[in-house]
Amino acid sequence: MTVLALSQHLSFHAREDAAFVWHGLTGDVAEMSRDVLGLLLSFDPPRDDALSGPPELAHEQTQEFTGILRARRYLVQASLQGRPDEMSLLLPGFPRVPRAAVFERDVAERVTIYTRAGSALELDPMTSRLFLRCDGERTLGQVLGDAGPGALGALLRLARADVAALKILAKPVSQGGAQLNPAAESTMPYPEIPEPRAYAAGEAAPEQRTEEEPTFASLFAEPHPSLGGRTYAQAMADELRRRGAFQGPPPWRVLSLGLDLELPEATVETDIARVQQRESYRAVVVNEIGPQLGFSEGRNTGLLQLIADAALALEPGGVLIVADFGDPKTEASPRSVAFADLIRQAEQSGLKARVVPLAEALDLDLNSQALSTTRASLPALQALFAAHGLPLPRRAWLRSEIEKLAEGNLELSRVHGLQWAPLSERALGLSPGQFQALVATKPERTLH
Repeated sequence: MTVLALSQHLSFHAREDAAFVWHGLTGDVAEMSRDVLGLLLSFDPPRDDALSGPPELAHEQTQEFTGILRARRYLVQASLQGRPDEMSLLLPGFPRVPRAAVFERDVAERVTIYTRAGSALELDPMTSRLFLRCDGERTLGQVLGDAGPGALGALLRLARADVAALKILAKPVSQGGAQLNPAAESTMPYPEIPEPRAYAAGEAAPEQRTEEEPTFASLFAEPHPSLGGRTYAQAMADELRRRGAFQGPPPWRVLSLGLDLELPEATVETDIARVQQRESYRAVVVNEIGPQLGFSEGRNTGLLQLIADAALALEPGGVLIVADFGDPKTEASPRSVAFADLIRQAEQSGLKARVVPLAEALDLDLNSQALSTTRASLPALQALFAAHGLPLPRRAWLRSEIEKLAEGNLELSRVHGLQWAPLSERALGLSPGQFQALVATKPERTLH
């Protein structure tokens, strides 16, 4: 008989119907359904692993998931003498600092970690020295060396969800350790579950702090080098001009939804009801609001109706641009747009339409190196820069801009967590390649 017990170092988090369990010693995080969470919690108090799990799981599933939970140390083997020393069991593991962890070393090699809550954690000299040795190649025992077991607690504290600056891998990074542990670069945590058993039984998830989702336009709201010194709104206005939206005699009227357009030569309106009232426009711009307009039966129904209305409202020669997150080859979802549906709707409504990458429509230079980070790690970077009196607002930062900002104030060579990638791949938490633009024109009237 094998007796298993719930690890004493777990914290429980949730996002809607997905539970996330964080191991506070290894830094491992696993996503699981409520029934698997119920199975995990059933081992507190310790019990025989041969017993059945929640009624939602078949016996075979219970055995399979129990094995997985045990392999990932969420369940530990207990005995008549009590629970094992979980810390000492980790000594053969390979501690590694995740790429997204944000910390700074001073000239004395003391480390200050900046957390995703925006706070600073100064490490003592011993913990700093051990932390800097966690390269994913040395075992935890080798990292400790002659520091003694008393140093272990302070080091492993850095693996907890509120710090998330350390992961203990099963294998060295050079042997695929990071790949075997998908949580090595986790962007957690989500809100902590106050009563995990109640959540597993069906209680609602804890309320998540609502943060305004960054839009592609917001990352380029200020004049940007990759737009030739223009803002996103100015680049969109230039695209309208290039498409011939303002040919013919004025006055010109434009409907812009989701974007504050800068068009001194035209009157810009922002009321979506106007297009439904068959008003007459030279251009209609719909920017990154498609999912908000309604989704049902697998389609972006609200946006499709708006395209049909816009086709009727456009003057002959008028231009429609729909910019949003999505892919021409993928289906619609509550968070993304199916551009194949959009182009089909535009053509059925009498427009000449095609889909182009949004970067192409904006004439956005994607070749420069840019700051590549996640929404979760950005607050840590902002806290780091704020500690040196430097603002770091949310925008598409180029590497050259960050280096100029830090010059004389922050030694970037002593900073961990600044990741760079071509702007074509990543702009903060967004990928420009995942944004497209439907560009459509209404044919001029012909005489018969």
